[in-house]
Amino acid sequence: MDDPSAQLLEALDLLDEVADSVTPDEAAEELDEATLQTFWREWPRTSAWAGALWRRLNAELAEPAAVADDPDLDEIGGSG
Repeated sequence: MDDPSAQLLEALDLLDEVADSVTPDEAAEELDEATLQTFWREWPRTSAWAGALWRRLNAELAEPAAVADDPDLDEIGGSG
């Protein structure tokens, strides 16, 4: 799977499944030590990347919609 969109959606689905199945406290108690160490090591980089993407999208989506500047898109009421 080389498509980053598909990879991200799959990763989010899998993370949601884990988050729905155990609380953070349960995860700290139930996950094996190697998994916890990998999470501890990798999460800051992943979290920083996700936070940067979220902030960019949030800024883009916070901007008001622009007026369409294409006369072909203007609707004119019909007569008749």
